[in-house]
Amino acid sequence: MDSAHYMRRAEEFAARLYTEERLHLSGLKDTFETEAIFDEFQDLFTHRAVLQRLEHREDRIGRYLAEFAVHNYVEQRLSHLTDRIATAQNATTVQVGDEYQPFYQALGQLTREPDRSRRLLLEEGVAAALAPQNADRAKRIAGQREIARELGFADYLVLCEELSSQPLRALGKQMAAFLDDTEPAYRSRIARALQGAGINPAEATDADLRWLLFAPRHLAAFPCEMLLPAAQATMTRLGLGDAQLDNLHLDLEPRSNKTSRPFCAPVRVPGEVWVVASPRGGWVDYLSFFHELGHAQHLAYTDPGLPFPCRFMGDDAVGETFAFLLQSLVLEPEWLRDVMCADAISGPLFESGQLVDFWHVRRYAGKIVYELELHGTDGPVTEMAVRYAGILTHAMGVRVAPEHYLFDVDDRFYSASYLRAWIFDTCLRRHFRERFGRLWFQCPEAGALLRSLWRRGRELTAEELAEELGLELGLGPLCERLLAAP
Repeated sequence: MDSAHYMRRAEEFAARLYTEERLHLSGLKDTFETEAIFDEFQDLFTHRAVLQRLEHREDRIGRYLAEFAVHNYVEQRLSHLTDRIATAQNATTVQVGDEYQPFYQALGQLTREPDRSRRLLLEEGVAAALAPQNADRAKRIAGQREIARELGFADYLVLCEELSSQPLRALGKQMAAFLDDTEPAYRSRIARALQGAGINPAEATDADLRWLLFAPRHLAAFPCEMLLPAAQATMTRLGLGDAQLDNLHLDLEPRSNKTSRPFCAPVRVPGEVWVVASPRGGWVDYLSFFHELGHAQHLAYTDPGLPFPCRFMGDDAVGETFAFLLQSLVLEPEWLRDVMCADAISGPLFESGQLVDFWHVRRYAGKIVYELELHGTDGPVTEMAVRYAGILTHAMGVRVAPEHYLFDVDDRFYSASYLRAWIFDTCLRRHFRERFGRLWFQCPEAGALLRSLWRRGRELTAEELAEELGLELGLGPLCERLLAAP
């Protein structure tokens, strides 16, 4: 199959797959049925078609198509397990005392439950619900290893590293050192915050920390009904408020089976982009929504004339960078004063936001260290639960349940994309402030620059895009931001 025909079929496949994901995660469809979609587009992911794509990696489009083909070939082979896990998860209920809650509802409730005894019951219930599904998750990881070897790679880690051209192992070493270097400062801040909430740091669990960081707070300053107007006002100030209305869709309706985590579904880029969320109010809710809005704006402004691989494939860290850039506005004192009329709480919010950022970066640093071990060994997958709990407990500073050891694993080492995006985002924020001032988000010229960057889609890597802007990426500025006195 020639590349042009392959790209046309691949675009149709992606539209079908993301539509299925959107319907399932938004609670509009109880089952998750990707196997039938892979069957319909099986010509894209035959062994022969994948080897053909691997043989034609001489240019950027060829590399992107090869990565797309291989990862979807792996997923096609394992789609029966993916569907079974997702469907079982959607049907699972979590027992809390005499009550039962849908799995996703219970997962979201963990960050909103102020009663610690009930919160710990929820945490135990979620872990108990995950445990029976881990057998299928272990089979899926083992399947990834086997298929990687069939395609001529040493293991799944090498497959991901070669196809993405990301130095995953080097990044893992860098982040392991980051965890050690920043541990004293992080643990001191976490302990102080836990003690302030009446929780003994030595007894704190993952659920305690997530509640401390993400519970809905400042509801009066961040009301649910103001979320969308605040987003629209922000885009208007950037000179972007009157465009992309036809191709950017919002699903903000509450549903019991809707995932608690907002997400962006790029059904067709740029023709049909969705943001799905369940707004509840509070500053963390705004952070999550603005993050997904950053993804959506980037995708919706992508030049439709770009080849499909440059609109849809490419480097995930680029999209995450723009998501973090818009998310960061929620903590800017000037934005709080101008858009939310909430200047009085900017100090406490900044301190809370800095702690959330510190937690996020350390958590994903721990994830990549763990995932490199998980995919870099031939040992039984089921033996990694204790190792997961140890690494994530060290990274987050609180006790983490081992039952999450496969639920908390993303395909394709997506943790690396987040980490690289945090590095790029820190440098990009500094660039916007230096070029347009601290009120850059009120500057149409800054919006014009964003539009020009967004039009590039995902053609360039994060490092290439940074180089075009004259930015030198490194971990130093990120560490400086996280360690700065609140």
